[in-house]
Amino acid sequence: MKMTFQIKHTKHNLLGSNYLKILIIFLIILVVFLVFSILGSARSLVSDFFSPFVKGGNYFYKSLELVPQFFADRNKIISENQNLLDQIENNRLDLIDYESIKSENQRLREELKIKPVGNLVSVSIIARSPQIPLDSLLLDNGTSNGINNDDLVLAGERILIGKIVKTSKNIATVSLSSFAGTISYGFVARTKEPLEIKGIGGGGLEVKIPIDFDIVVGDKIMVGGPLELVVAVVGAIEEDRSSGFKNAMMSLPVNISKINTVFIYHTIKE
Repeated sequence: MKMTFQIKHTKHNLLGSNYLKILIIFLIILVVFLVFSILGSARSLVSDFFSPFVKGGNYFYKSLELVPQFFADRNKIISENQNLLDQIENNRLDLIDYESIKSENQRLREELKIKPVGNLVSVSIIARSPQIPLDSLLLDNGTSNGINNDDLVLAGERILIGKIVKTSKNIATVSLSSFAGTISYGFVARTKEPLEIKGIGGGGLEVKIPIDFDIVVGDKIMVGGPLELVVAVVGAIEEDRSSGFKNAMMSLPVNISKINTVFIYHTIKE
Protein backbone atom coordinates (compact mmCIF):
# COMPACT_ATOMS: atom_id res chain seq x y z
CA MET A 1 0.00 0.00 0.00
CA LYS A 2 1.38 3.24 -0.98
CA MET A 3 1.29 6.13 1.56
CA THR A 4 1.39 9.70 0.63
CA PHE A 5 2.73 12.36 3.10
CA GLN A 6 1.95 16.02 2.78
CA ILE A 7 4.98 18.16 3.40
CA LYS A 8 4.12 21.13 5.57
CA HIS A 9 6.20 24.18 4.78
CA THR A 10 7.11 26.31 7.84
CA LYS A 11 7.80 29.99 7.40
CA HIS A 12 11.11 30.97 9.09
CA ASN A 13 11.17 34.31 11.04
CA LEU A 14 14.05 36.37 9.74
CA LEU A 15 14.84 37.62 13.23
CA GLY A 16 14.17 34.35 14.94
CA SER A 17 15.62 33.58 18.33
CA ASN A 18 18.57 35.94 17.74
CA TYR A 19 16.24 38.92 17.80
CA LEU A 20 14.87 37.80 21.12
CA LYS A 21 18.35 37.44 22.55
CA ILE A 22 19.34 40.90 21.36
CA LEU A 23 16.18 42.35 22.86
CA ILE A 24 16.86 40.65 26.18
CA ILE A 25 20.47 41.90 26.23
CA PHE A 26 19.29 45.45 25.44
CA LEU A 27 16.72 45.31 28.22
CA ILE A 28 19.37 44.06 30.64
CA ILE A 29 21.68 46.91 29.69
CA LEU A 30 18.86 49.41 30.04
CA VAL A 31 17.90 48.04 33.43
CA VAL A 32 21.53 48.17 34.60
CA PHE A 33 21.85 51.75 33.36
CA LEU A 34 18.65 52.76 35.12
CA VAL A 35 19.73 51.03 38.31
CA PHE A 36 23.10 52.81 38.32
CA SER A 37 21.45 56.12 37.48
CA ILE A 38 19.02 55.70 40.34
CA LEU A 39 21.84 54.64 42.68
CA GLY A 40 23.96 57.62 41.53
CA SER A 41 21.11 60.04 42.23
CA ALA A 42 20.53 58.37 45.55
CA ARG A 43 24.19 58.69 46.42
CA SER A 44 24.06 62.36 45.43
CA LEU A 45 20.98 62.94 47.59
CA VAL A 46 22.54 61.11 50.48
CA SER A 47 25.75 63.09 50.03
CA ASP A 48 23.85 66.38 49.91
CA PHE A 49 21.82 65.42 52.96
CA PHE A 50 24.79 64.44 55.09
CA SER A 51 27.14 67.15 53.76
CA PRO A 52 26.27 69.72 56.52
CA PHE A 53 26.86 67.08 59.15
CA VAL A 54 30.19 66.15 57.60
CA LYS A 55 31.23 69.80 57.41
CA GLY A 56 30.04 70.33 60.98
CA GLY A 57 32.12 67.38 62.07
CA ASN A 58 35.17 68.73 60.30
CA TYR A 59 34.67 72.14 61.98
CA PHE A 60 34.19 70.41 65.33
CA TYR A 61 37.41 68.43 64.95
CA LYS A 62 39.32 71.52 63.82
CA SER A 63 37.90 73.42 66.80
CA LEU A 64 39.09 70.67 69.10
CA GLU A 65 42.59 71.16 67.74
CA LEU A 66 42.42 74.85 68.81
CA VAL A 67 41.31 74.09 72.39
CA PRO A 68 44.86 73.66 73.79
CA GLN A 69 45.97 76.88 72.08
CA PHE A 70 42.89 78.71 73.46
CA PHE A 71 43.68 77.71 77.02
CA ALA A 72 47.37 78.54 76.52
CA ASP A 73 46.51 82.03 75.22
CA ARG A 74 43.95 82.50 78.01
CA ASN A 75 46.51 81.58 80.65
CA LYS A 76 48.99 83.97 79.06
CA ILE A 77 46.47 86.82 79.12
CA ILE A 78 45.57 86.06 82.74
CA SER A 79 49.26 86.11 83.67
CA GLU A 80 49.84 89.41 81.84
CA ASN A 81 46.78 90.95 83.50
CA GLN A 82 48.01 89.85 86.91
CA ASN A 83 51.42 91.41 86.21
CA LEU A 84 49.75 94.67 85.18
CA LEU A 85 47.59 94.64 88.32
CA ASP A 86 50.71 94.07 90.42
CA GLN A 87 52.45 96.99 88.72
CA ILE A 88 49.42 99.24 89.26
CA GLU A 89 49.31 98.28 92.92
CA ASN A 90 53.04 98.94 93.29
CA ASN A 91 52.65 102.32 91.60
CA ARG A 92 49.73 103.14 93.90
CA LEU A 93 51.82 102.27 96.95
CA ASP A 94 54.76 104.29 95.61
CA LEU A 95 52.41 107.25 95.07
CA ILE A 96 51.12 106.96 98.63
CA ASP A 97 54.71 106.87 99.90
CA TYR A 98 55.57 109.90 97.74
CA GLU A 99 52.58 111.89 98.97
CA SER A 100 53.37 110.93 102.55
CA ILE A 101 57.00 112.02 102.18
CA LYS A 102 55.92 115.20 100.41
CA SER A 103 53.42 116.01 103.16
CA GLU A 104 56.01 115.30 105.85
CA ASN A 105 58.56 117.45 104.05
CA GLN A 106 56.06 120.31 103.81
CA ARG A 107 55.25 119.99 107.51
CA LEU A 108 58.93 120.09 108.44
CA ARG A 109 59.49 123.11 106.23
CA GLU A 110 56.67 124.92 107.97
CA GLU A 111 57.84 123.90 111.45
CA LEU A 112 61.47 124.76 110.83
CA LYS A 113 60.66 127.81 108.66
CA ILE A 114 62.94 126.46 105.95
CA LYS A 115 63.08 128.91 103.06
CA PRO A 116 65.01 129.34 99.81
CA VAL A 117 68.42 130.98 99.95
CA GLY A 118 68.09 134.75 99.99
CA ASN A 119 66.67 137.61 102.00
CA LEU A 120 63.29 135.90 102.47
CA VAL A 121 60.81 135.35 105.28
CA SER A 122 58.68 132.19 105.28
CA VAL A 123 55.01 132.50 106.32
CA SER A 124 52.00 130.19 106.21
CA ILE A 125 48.84 130.65 104.20
CA ILE A 126 45.80 130.72 106.50
CA ALA A 127 43.05 131.47 103.94
CA ARG A 128 42.44 131.44 100.22
CA SER A 129 39.51 131.46 97.78
CA PRO A 130 36.63 130.83 98.37
CA GLN A 131 37.07 132.04 101.99
CA ILE A 132 38.48 135.32 100.65
CA PRO A 133 38.26 137.02 97.21
CA LEU A 134 39.52 135.09 94.18
CA ASP A 135 43.28 135.32 93.47
CA SER A 136 44.04 136.44 97.02
CA LEU A 137 45.84 134.86 99.97
CA LEU A 138 45.79 135.61 103.68
CA LEU A 139 49.07 135.07 105.56
CA ASP A 140 49.65 134.43 109.24
CA ASN A 141 52.20 137.23 109.71
CA GLY A 142 52.37 140.96 109.14
CA THR A 143 54.27 144.06 110.11
CA SER A 144 55.46 142.48 113.37
CA ASN A 145 57.65 140.26 111.23
CA GLY A 146 58.77 143.06 108.93
CA ILE A 147 56.26 142.37 106.16
CA ASN A 148 55.19 145.50 104.30
CA ASN A 149 53.01 146.52 101.37
CA ASP A 150 54.52 145.82 97.93
CA ASP A 151 56.81 143.09 99.25
CA LEU A 152 57.10 140.28 96.70
CA VAL A 153 55.50 136.93 97.46
CA LEU A 154 57.30 133.82 96.19
CA ALA A 155 56.35 130.16 96.07
CA GLY A 156 60.01 129.21 95.71
CA GLU A 157 63.38 130.82 95.24
CA ARG A 158 62.61 131.91 91.65
CA ILE A 159 58.79 131.71 91.44
CA LEU A 160 56.83 134.94 91.87
CA ILE A 161 53.10 134.61 92.54
CA GLY A 162 52.10 138.11 93.70
CA LYS A 163 52.75 140.90 96.18
CA ILE A 164 51.57 142.17 99.56
CA VAL A 165 48.72 144.72 99.21
CA LYS A 166 47.53 145.03 102.79
CA THR A 167 49.13 144.47 106.19
CA SER A 168 48.36 144.55 109.87
CA LYS A 169 50.45 143.55 112.84
CA ASN A 170 49.86 139.81 112.43
CA ILE A 171 48.09 139.47 109.08
CA ALA A 172 49.07 140.21 105.47
CA THR A 173 46.96 140.02 102.31
CA VAL A 174 48.48 138.88 99.02
CA SER A 175 47.18 139.87 95.59
CA LEU A 176 48.25 137.21 93.09
CA SER A 177 49.69 138.22 89.73
CA SER A 178 46.59 136.69 88.17
CA PHE A 179 44.20 139.01 90.05
CA ALA A 180 41.87 140.52 87.42
CA GLY A 181 43.28 143.77 86.05
CA THR A 182 46.74 143.43 87.62
CA ILE A 183 49.49 144.57 85.23
CA SER A 184 52.98 143.04 85.30
CA TYR A 185 55.96 143.96 83.17
CA GLY A 186 58.25 141.17 82.17
CA PHE A 187 59.96 139.44 79.28
CA VAL A 188 60.09 136.07 77.50
CA ALA A 189 62.90 134.08 79.09
CA ARG A 190 63.84 132.44 75.78
CA THR A 191 64.10 135.60 73.65
CA LYS A 192 64.30 138.42 76.24
CA GLU A 193 61.49 140.21 74.37
CA PRO A 194 59.56 142.55 76.76
CA LEU A 195 55.88 142.03 77.53
CA GLU A 196 53.06 143.66 79.45
CA ILE A 197 50.89 140.91 80.92
CA LYS A 198 47.52 141.27 82.58
CA GLY A 199 45.79 139.16 85.19
CA ILE A 200 42.38 137.82 84.15
CA GLY A 201 41.44 135.97 87.34
CA GLY A 202 41.29 132.31 88.31
CA GLY A 203 45.05 131.90 88.14
CA GLY A 204 45.16 133.09 84.52
CA LEU A 205 47.05 135.85 82.73
CA GLU A 206 47.15 137.00 79.12
CA VAL A 207 49.01 139.27 76.74
CA LYS A 208 47.96 140.67 73.37
CA ILE A 209 50.84 140.89 70.92
CA PRO A 210 51.48 141.20 67.15
CA ILE A 211 50.86 137.99 65.28
CA ASP A 212 54.55 137.68 64.29
CA PHE A 213 55.78 138.06 67.91
CA ASP A 214 58.04 135.13 68.84
CA ILE A 215 56.28 133.31 71.65
CA VAL A 216 55.33 129.63 71.94
CA VAL A 217 53.47 127.35 74.32
CA GLY A 218 55.70 126.49 77.27
CA ASP A 219 57.63 129.77 77.25
CA LYS A 220 58.37 131.14 80.72
CA ILE A 221 57.66 134.80 81.41
CA MET A 222 60.12 136.50 83.76
CA VAL A 223 60.15 139.78 85.67
CA GLY A 224 63.34 141.72 86.33
CA GLY A 225 64.55 143.70 89.32
CA PRO A 226 66.77 142.63 92.20
CA LEU A 227 65.82 139.05 91.29
CA GLU A 228 64.81 137.55 87.96
CA LEU A 229 61.67 135.60 88.77
CA VAL A 230 59.28 133.40 86.81
CA VAL A 231 55.82 135.00 86.88
CA ALA A 232 53.87 132.95 84.31
CA VAL A 233 54.00 130.04 81.84
CA VAL A 234 52.41 130.19 78.37
CA GLY A 235 49.68 127.58 78.05
CA ALA A 236 47.90 128.46 74.78
CA ILE A 237 48.05 130.92 71.88
CA GLU A 238 45.02 132.18 69.95
CA GLU A 239 45.63 133.96 66.64
CA ASP A 240 43.31 136.51 65.01
CA ARG A 241 44.75 136.98 61.53
CA SER A 242 42.06 139.48 60.56
CA SER A 243 43.33 141.87 63.23
CA GLY A 244 47.01 140.94 62.96
CA PHE A 245 47.25 140.13 66.69
CA LYS A 246 47.27 137.06 68.90
CA ASN A 247 46.55 136.36 72.55
CA ALA A 248 48.95 134.34 74.65
CA MET A 249 47.08 132.67 77.51
CA MET A 250 49.20 132.01 80.60
CA SER A 251 48.96 130.59 84.09
CA LEU A 252 50.81 131.08 87.36
CA PRO A 253 53.94 128.89 87.61
CA VAL A 254 52.46 126.85 90.47
CA ASN A 255 49.07 125.51 91.55
CA ILE A 256 48.17 127.80 94.44
CA SER A 257 45.82 125.22 95.96
CA LYS A 258 48.78 122.87 96.47
CA ILE A 259 51.02 125.16 98.55
CA ASN A 260 50.75 126.06 102.24
CA THR A 261 53.85 128.20 102.71
CA VAL A 262 55.10 131.24 100.81
CA PHE A 263 58.20 133.39 101.06
CA ILE A 264 58.28 137.18 101.38
CA TYR A 265 61.10 139.11 99.75
CA HIS A 266 61.98 142.36 101.45
CA THR A 267 64.95 144.21 102.88
CA ILE A 268 65.56 143.37 106.51
CA LYS A 269 66.86 146.34 108.48
CA GLU A 270 69.60 145.53 110.94
